[in-house]
Amino acid sequence: MSKTTIQVDKAIKDQLEDLKIHPREPYSDVISRLLQLCVDSKEEYLKLVYRIQEQKMKELWDNEEDSVWDSL
Repeated sequence: MSKTTIQVDKAIKDQLEDLKIHPREPYSDVISRLLQLCVDSKEEYLKLVYRIQEQKMKELWDNEEDSVWDSL
């Protein structure tokens, strides 16, 4: 795997340092873990939004007023 150098503010570097599981853990591993958490959170968020939308659509479309239109 190739490597690169990135610049981050000292405050961000300090926060990454605090997130290390082990003092010798590479920042790359810390960042990778954070990215995975973001991906997992996004997937869970989208599932939640879908469930809410699904419930709302049922409320909006499964009603007596709309069934009249179906019979026309």
